[in-house]
Amino acid sequence: MRFFLIISFKNLFIKKSPSLLKKSTYFIFLVFLTFACKEDKYQAKKETAYNKVHATFVGKEACIDCHKTEYDSWKGSHHDLAMALADSTSILADFNNSTFEHMGVKSTFFKKDGDFYVNTADKNGDYQDYKIIYTFGIAPLQQYIVKFPDGAYQCLITAWDTEKNKWFHLQPHLDLAHDEWINWTGGAMRWNTACADCHSTNLVKNYDSKTSTFNTTYSEINVSCEACHGPASEHVSFYKNPDDHAEAPKLYMGNNESSKDLVQKCARCHSRRAQLTEKFDYTGHFLDHYNPSLYTYPTYELDGQIKDEDYVYGSFVQSKMYQHGVACYDCHDVHSLKLKKTGNNLCMSCHEPKYDTPSHHFHENNTQGAQCINCHMTGKFYMGNDFRHDHSFRVPRPDQTVKYGTPNACNGCHTDKSATWASDFVNENYGTTRLDHFSNYLLAGYEGDQGAWKTLISEDHYPELARATAMSLYTENPLSPDEVNDLRRFLKDSSILVRSETIRSFEKINDPSRYNDIEPLLQDPNRMVRIAAVKYFNSIKADMSHSNAFKKAEKEYLTELDMGADFGSGQHAIAVYHEIKGETDLAIKAYRKAFEMDNLFNLSRMNLALLLYKQGEMEEAKELYLKVIEQEPDYGNSYYMLGLLYNELGDSKNALKYLGEASNKKPENIRAYYNYALKLQAEGMYKKSVEVLNKALTIFHDNENLLYVKLLGEINLKDDHSAYNTGRKLLEIAPNNANYQQIFQSLNK
Repeated sequence: MRFFLIISFKNLFIKKSPSLLKKSTYFIFLVFLTFACKEDKYQAKKETAYNKVHATFVGKEACIDCHKTEYDSWKGSHHDLAMALADSTSILADFNNSTFEHMGVKSTFFKKDGDFYVNTADKNGDYQDYKIIYTFGIAPLQQYIVKFPDGAYQCLITAWDTEKNKWFHLQPHLDLAHDEWINWTGGAMRWNTACADCHSTNLVKNYDSKTSTFNTTYSEINVSCEACHGPASEHVSFYKNPDDHAEAPKLYMGNNESSKDLVQKCARCHSRRAQLTEKFDYTGHFLDHYNPSLYTYPTYELDGQIKDEDYVYGSFVQSKMYQHGVACYDCHDVHSLKLKKTGNNLCMSCHEPKYDTPSHHFHENNTQGAQCINCHMTGKFYMGNDFRHDHSFRVPRPDQTVKYGTPNACNGCHTDKSATWASDFVNENYGTTRLDHFSNYLLAGYEGDQGAWKTLISEDHYPELARATAMSLYTENPLSPDEVNDLRRFLKDSSILVRSETIRSFEKINDPSRYNDIEPLLQDPNRMVRIAAVKYFNSIKADMSHSNAFKKAEKEYLTELDMGADFGSGQHAIAVYHEIKGETDLAIKAYRKAFEMDNLFNLSRMNLALLLYKQGEMEEAKELYLKVIEQEPDYGNSYYMLGLLYNELGDSKNALKYLGEASNKKPENIRAYYNYALKLQAEGMYKKSVEVLNKALTIFHDNENLLYVKLLGEINLKDDHSAYNTGRKLLEIAPNNANYQQIFQSLNK
């Protein structure tokens, strides 16, 4: 208080004349001395930093006395009811010997000795009784969780519809094998793996990959105060024993968060992402702990609209709302999570009233078509009955539907009309000009316009997730040396995601010449970028034994690998790491574990088969490829690799069979066509070879390698006219190639 008195005196005096100003300064000095000489002398308040390392979790009870209003608002919210111990109060479903049957699997729900049970099929198809330990969620559905001996908690795939009061299946259209990863005994329905980090407070997964067991812990079973605000022991202690000379320690999430800070803090749970760290410790940026999904299909539609679950963040950060400083708290009460207003009244809190009139939306007032969200927040059902809105707040684009086949809001309602009808309506009533939007460039890129993706990457006013997505897509295709060299500038981009994806692109391109450009990023401020740099240096097999920065960052990468070890995809990543390091036995072990965890994880089968193939283990490699073909008969690469293997074994019949199949499957593989054509020629089937190559050249236009093999086929067929034309085209592509010149001269005689 004394400090503020001095300031106020000074403010009074400086309004006086210059002569008085001198006197005022002298007076202030005297006042200061007077106070300073007292025993209880003034000290500036020291800020007590929020020590996130030493602060501990104390529970919601410690918050109620000071924050009862907030607590009462939170009580009964979806955060409060995210998870609970199963009892007669928390369970909403019918456990009075009710039954539900799906695809021949019968589940019976009953009570015994005051507890709740289900009798259903295990991973072997045998029926067992399981005790319900936890409830999971509240509306519009509630799931139920049982405990397995290995510490895993599994969510039943039969859930309770809390609105219709009936049991239903979460995957009603799938006939699931009992041991399938997506079934209730598999990893997709494992609470520890898929759900726990966001449904409880202070969650630590504690998975032991050596024993394949869990010892998952939490402080509070639901999403309580400290889940968002961080461990509060120091905060609570300060207010119990206030220090007049100190400021209160700040919590992780306060009431003065900027819009973008709040969004990235909420993103921790409200995003589709992979985990980088052992636990969230309430330090650093969201991207220091999590790696969000890019706007790639099928998680998102090709234009970035929701398709699979994205948990809001990925959609919201692409919106104009986010770019203009709107955040979660502008629409939702941060404790009850309820909308602050209902219907269009919420939107009119910020937008002009003219937007809530038929002159804008062209629908009768108070109809579904007049609701802002039905045009600008389309949605989808997830988890069987949970309708969620797309938070990208985009303008309907039926013109993109006409051109690219993407969904649009107009035809979402007007299902009896065509996209062309919807596009014409928009043109007639809103004009033909469309605001610039990143989706224009994403979609054009998919149609073959590489420059569109490059534009999206280059302009930093576009959403960073969109820019990073464009980088990932752009570098999937062949690039010229100049185009590759131009990527270097994005290693210094202000966006964490763009820097990280640029490093991954150099890893993908397998360009070892970027060593000096990427080495400084081992010390990037963000963990995601540092990990990407480690993966790059591992992929090019660089000797980094001298680099302390690399060693430190690689530990972070190993933590990321360990955090994913309970997924098939995580074991695959571990296997790739060991294979790059030359640790073949460990790589083989991890590949095997990947498809043991998920029998359909065929990427690991493919990698393992190739690894065994290189080691001469042909028979097992063949069996692995055949298993992939059995499970995914339309996947071309397995046929291609099997064709190569049979050729290596000298089995020409099967080599031709599988290489031929590969050239008729997706994805299109230029090497499949090339090797099939060569094998046909080796067997004297030149006409068939040229037919295959002509088909390939409609996809891979003017490819030099394909044209050369075609030329050889035409020469052997004595088709001089066709050979002449093919040879001339080759010389246009490579005019200094002596071999082409010699062949062409012989044809020109």
